Amino acid sequence: MSKTTIYDVAEAAEVGIGTVSRVLNNSEKVSDETRNKVLKVIKELNYYPNGMARGLALQRTNAIGVMVPSFIDHFFVEVLRGVQAGLNQFDLDLVLFKVDKEEKDKHINRVLQGRKVDGVLAITLDLTKEEVNKFKELDLPLVLVDDYQQDVNSIFVDDIAGVKKAISYLIELGHQRIAFFDGPLESNHGKQRLEGVKIAFAEAGLEFDEQLLQEGDFTVESGYQSMKKILDVEERPTAIFAASDDQAVGALEAIKEEGLSVPDGFALIGYDNIELARYLDLTTVSQPMFKMGELGIETLAKLIYSKQDDLIKKKIEPKLVIRNSC
Repeated sequence: MSKTTIYDVAEAAEVGIGTVSRVLNNSEKVSDETRNKVLKVIKELNYYPNGMARGLALQRTNAIGVMVPSFIDHFFVEVLRGVQAGLNQFDLDLVLFKVDKEEKDKHINRVLQGRKVDGVLAITLDLTKEEVNKFKELDLPLVLVDDYQQDVNSIFVDDIAGVKKAISYLIELGHQRIAFFDGPLESNHGKQRLEGVKIAFAEAGLEFDEQLLQEGDFTVESGYQSMKKILDVEERPTAIFAASDDQAVGALEAIKEEGLSVPDGFALIGYDNIELARYLDLTTVSQPMFKMGELGIETLAKLIYSKQDDLIKKKIEPKLVIRNSC
């Protein structure tokens, strides 16, 4: 039978981990009602924190670090909303770190110096094994969000499945010449989404025209420039699939500049389902961005407070949201 943890007590008492810790340390910052409720659960669960665990608890910062490439991108804003919702359950403070991918090593060292957080979420950062090992060497809990590594705790979306749904839908509508605006081809998302495109074409008995592949960086400007290039192709595609909604927004701008429209000129599908997609009536592959942030915090809290040894992997199935851009 597994040993009862402070995480189990907090869950049963419907309070944050920090509240349980304050009760155990006789803090005056807890109301009598809450203290009695927690003590009752401790007794019912037969929870006895040992001296070493108590010592470790006293050394905690009750803060978690979140490393993210951007604070303003639509995708990351939504994930961070989920992070904040998760934090509200656990009495944890948030320390945000903006990490430029070009200088990841420098930023990671800054996060690790001084151990000012009890654990870290890394959102869409494509960490290398060497970078992950820095966290392991310090025994600092790490959870990847919107990313996956076999030997790291990961919350991730099944990119291949999501892309296949989008391409298969376009093929069902009669499209065979489909342009794909990808992110960086060396990134995990870039590789997985391109693989999904090729699998969907192969399963339909078709061949993907590599000349219709445009490499970008998931931004609006990238989508705009990719669409400009595709408009110059001698045999234009009839449909565009963008690896992010931001890229789809950029593509839409270029299409309108050409005097064309969606879906009459081109069918258009994005990826993410940011709030703007609904207002643009954009068909898109929906990622549960808010939920990913929330799950990230819940997973990190388990690692911090339960000292769980088993890796936690949560693969999320994306959905195709059909609107009027196809």
